[in-house]
Amino acid sequence: MPIKLHLNLVRLSSRQTPMKGPASSCRTLTVGRQMRMKMRIMMMACVPLVAFLCVHVHAQTLTARLDALLDDWKQKDAPGMAAVLIRNGRIEYRRVFGLADLHARTPITPNTQFLLASITKQFTAMAIMILSERHKLQFDDTLAKFCPEFPDYAKTITIRHLLNHTAGLTQYQELLVGKPDENYFRSSKSPPAAHEFTASEALQVLSRQQKLRFPPGEKFEYSDSAYVVLGQIIERVTGERYAEFLKETIFDPLEMRGTFVVDERKQKVPRLALGYARRNGLWQDITYSPENSIYGEDGIYSTVNDLYKWDQALYTERLVSRSTLEMAFTPGRTNDGKEITTDILPRPNSYGFGWFISSLHGEKDVEHSGGWSGYATHILRVPSRRVTIIVLTNSSNGDVPEIAQQMVEIAPR
Repeated sequence: MPIKLHLNLVRLSSRQTPMKGPASSCRTLTVGRQMRMKMRIMMMACVPLVAFLCVHVHAQTLTARLDALLDDWKQKDAPGMAAVLIRNGRIEYRRVFGLADLHARTPITPNTQFLLASITKQFTAMAIMILSERHKLQFDDTLAKFCPEFPDYAKTITIRHLLNHTAGLTQYQELLVGKPDENYFRSSKSPPAAHEFTASEALQVLSRQQKLRFPPGEKFEYSDSAYVVLGQIIERVTGERYAEFLKETIFDPLEMRGTFVVDERKQKVPRLALGYARRNGLWQDITYSPENSIYGEDGIYSTVNDLYKWDQALYTERLVSRSTLEMAFTPGRTNDGKEITTDILPRPNSYGFGWFISSLHGEKDVEHSGGWSGYATHILRVPSRRVTIIVLTNSSNGDVPEIAQQMVEIAPR
């Protein structure tokens, strides 16, 4: 017990009786030096223990505070959540709870796969940036260059407009589906729809629109269509499926073994969390919809463990150069030269390439939500603090962005 030993040494030295005369004075000084040296040695021995205890107490406090926050969303026999806090290159907190499959009673684990929904957009943007660095396209190339089937207005839409959500395209869902009824989202075990939509079909219906919603670059309007089009451009430029290109250039290099795209081939997701919503007071599986195979704006399934690898790669040049990567985290601009502004987040924000850009307490953050077919997801990064929050849920939980923000505010500064 080093701390107790240290205290006993202090008490002993204070009780020593000084001796009179030169000899006794010298001996007293020698004993005093020895005692002080022992005390210093004991104090040095205590430092690692004190540091360990401080870290341990800090970890306990952080865990307790985050547990208390997430406990508000934990329910018995219900869907759940996988959440992580990443700080300084390591997962400092990880929490999973709830069921991936209520019928089979399969628990959620750190390797459970969730539909990322619109978090997919940052991967589509990364694929475009990779192609730019390979000189396969440029951000100011026009849509007409890759998709000549569009009307003449495609000559005024650039890759940059598509990435920034300023292209003015109509939402493909309105064109393909119209207004879906409550049975549009249904059980993963239900029979498939008579017709299931594809990404190429979404591109076709968009190309038949004779006019845009507004002139390209005039304003921001969140657009799933823009990212579906980007996914199709990736395929036309590379001659590969979108799913394969992302696997070769992003997922495999980062060893994201549990991450992949589901397209019209309906690849099986081995550790899937089904998506749920409450209907008539009961949890119902609503994982399936006829447009689940459309990708580019959606379509990636992943885990919190894999997204940790993605987050860490964004501090490096493993995928693209730093200058190219910074474009993703730089606000786009409208035709009048002003920064894009959006009202999607509860605080002032802009948009780059696949990321919303805002600030928390004066520090820049980049983030994105996703929500579809019973899934709600969010990633929030504060690069200056090297802090990231990832929250994946398999319920229609509109609180996920707020959860992520509260987690980052609890994180040590």
